[in-house]
Amino acid sequence: MTPVAVAYMVGALGMLVGVGIGVRLLSVTDVDSRAGAFRYLLVIPGAAAVMYGLMAVGVGTITVHGATVPAPRYVDWLLTTPVLVGYVAYTAGAPKRATASIVSADAAMIGIGWVAVVTSGPIRFAAFTVSSACYVGLLWALYSYLPTFVNRQNTGRQHLFELLRNHVGLLWLAYPIIWLAGPLGVGLVSMLSVSLVITYIDVVAKVPYVYFVYQHRHAFADDRFADATDGRRTQVSQLAD
Repeated sequence: MTPVAVAYMVGALGMLVGVGIGVRLLSVTDVDSRAGAFRYLLVIPGAAAVMYGLMAVGVGTITVHGATVPAPRYVDWLLTTPVLVGYVAYTAGAPKRATASIVSADAAMIGIGWVAVVTSGPIRFAAFTVSSACYVGLLWALYSYLPTFVNRQNTGRQHLFELLRNHVGLLWLAYPIIWLAGPLGVGLVSMLSVSLVITYIDVVAKVPYVYFVYQHRHAFADDRFADATDGRRTQVSQLAD
């Protein structure tokens, strides 16, 4: 087994840890899993584990202009990254339309990024530029737009939102840099190095993400408490009037 295949297998095993955390999250009784929309989180490590398993055995690997590229990686990202950013929007309390816009920008970033992989010359770098612009738009949404929807009275939910936002936003900064430095970009590092680094970042981006939600799951219970408190305050105010 090649070093890259070993790395992918380790990546698959790492993602299974995230699946275990997600299953545990669905079984908790101290918080309503529907309020936290926990079932969607299983997609993140679950889809990634399957795709890394496929990459470990060489399924879906293609050669583009002399560089070996695992297509399942982009399938993984197309399935999981919209959930990652969509759930950040959910914790912020963003409306469905705003969430859909952010998810669409993420999907466009991945789809156009794939175009940058399978093309060459000016088209490749144009696609890379557009994909990077989508990422910049995501950063703006994460740090400027979504905070406008956060309920500041629910400090637990606010903290979870900021934790997940920073985890996604800061880690993802590495991806365009790695791509540009690799064989598909300016060729400063080998595809082996790119594969190893991306696998590591993927596991770090996805598994702790699910764990953070598990660790701070009571933020969703606090939401209902805050709503109930606001309701009682309204009733008291009406009686006083």
